[in-house]
Amino acid sequence: MADQLLPDISIPGAVTIDAAVTHIDDSPEMTARVRTAFANGDAVILPSAFAPAFLQTILTVCRRGAFATETIDRIGWRTVEERDVAGAAMRFALERPAFLRWVEAVAGCEPLTRLSGVVAEMAADTGQELGWHNDRTDETRDRRLAVTVHLSDAPYEGGHFEMRDERSGQMRVRAGALPPGSVMLFRIDGTLRHRVNRVTSGGPRRVFAGWLSV
Repeated sequence: MADQLLPDISIPGAVTIDAAVTHIDDSPEMTARVRTAFANGDAVILPSAFAPAFLQTILTVCRRGAFATETIDRIGWRTVEERDVAGAAMRFALERPAFLRWVEAVAGCEPLTRLSGVVAEMAADTGQELGWHNDRTDETRDRRLAVTVHLSDAPYEGGHFEMRDERSGQMRVRAGALPPGSVMLFRIDGTLRHRVNRVTSGGPRRVFAGWLSV
């Protein structure tokens, strides 16, 4: 399906996440826009949501950190941050109660109580990819939403995130490289599957990949 036929799920200006505080435009107009985008695509993109100074701190930590191989059974492989320094900062910022309450409101989900996740990379010419999967298993059945924060500071090709409805085969989301600090939230349920394609050049593709649970 061509990209232009997919729902428009990009809503700038709704959230700004800084090192000490998260600013949310919770006006009825903005809330309605974000809710509509999420309902149309089972996802929403918040472009450049991280404040520039905070983002640069996170990117610096990522550049200096070591990454180790993580193999995900029957899905694929990538590398993840070894010391979890940037990952811990991301979890702290994204787990603020005001942000969680806002996400519940726009996604129409149950109260969210915790966030898990890691900073992960996928490099070109490595075969790294994640095949079609659902992030909910018997062990992770309390997950309701996934959150991806783009942290790449080098351009890349490929590495597309795709999500589809398993019942109809309809593509719901197809997103390539986004500006650093952009946040994507997407629904996790039994009818949706997603994947990340191989990076073909440049990069690496670096993201914080997390899950919001009840």
